[in-house]
Amino acid sequence: MTTSTSTSPFHPIRAVAIDLDGTLLSPDHSISAENRAAIEAMHDAGVEIILASGRHYQSMLPFARSLPQVRYMVSAQGAYASDVDNTQTFFESHMPTADAKAAIAFGLENELSIVAYAATGLYSLTPPSQWLDYYTKLAGITPTPTTPEAILEESIFKIVYFEESERLDSVQKHPFLRDSQLYTVRSMDNIFEQADPKTSKASALKPLIAHLGIDASELATFGDGNNDIPMFEFSGFSAAMDRAWAAPKQAATLVTPDGPPETSFARAVQAMQEHYQI
Repeated sequence: MTTSTSTSPFHPIRAVAIDLDGTLLSPDHSISAENRAAIEAMHDAGVEIILASGRHYQSMLPFARSLPQVRYMVSAQGAYASDVDNTQTFFESHMPTADAKAAIAFGLENELSIVAYAATGLYSLTPPSQWLDYYTKLAGITPTPTTPEAILEESIFKIVYFEESERLDSVQKHPFLRDSQLYTVRSMDNIFEQADPKTSKASALKPLIAHLGIDASELATFGDGNNDIPMFEFSGFSAAMDRAWAAPKQAATLVTPDGPPETSFARAVQAMQEHYQI
């Protein structure tokens, strides 16, 4: 169990949940020395370090392995929470089969590139395209080709659509997405997602920090996208990166001071310390 006292330089924060893309990661998907130093400083002070990303567990694992301070991960937009070794599961949510089938059919009808996140891995449901290449480069994993019929035999975390941002601007206004009861989020300019209604980074973090004996008021969260808003609203402190979208900036406790994208997270940690010293 994580322990912390008022002598910690990060008091009252006892755990942090950190988004990857656009937050901890540089534009080239590396982790800068400054960001690593910020994680090391918090870990040395007894702060639990949690990675919380929209990525699949398999896509997050290389980053977690490169950070020995990390013991836990929230993956697949909060559809799954586990330890890094994947021996303990704290939260898991799957799309009902009927909803997954409808989401896949919608994507096919609208000629979107589709990737399904399943418990067993990542799967592409559409022919090779620039968008599947885009996703492979982003995730660092090539999705396994499959069919809509076959994927419905799997436990599906979420369905992801890829397209030009202008096209997604239009598609997300479609009644099927606009009025959906599913967790529906535009996670990046070129990515739109649907998952079970119970899914969010906050939903996954709640049982995880309870396991650690940490209260939400002692949790700090860091991110840049709309998918980070639920954990911002759940935690006692939140920081949106300076290049974040407008909505997460409004939802966060503070916005990171401007600076190079590769050190946004380090500046956010410093801003958090200054926030609690006021």
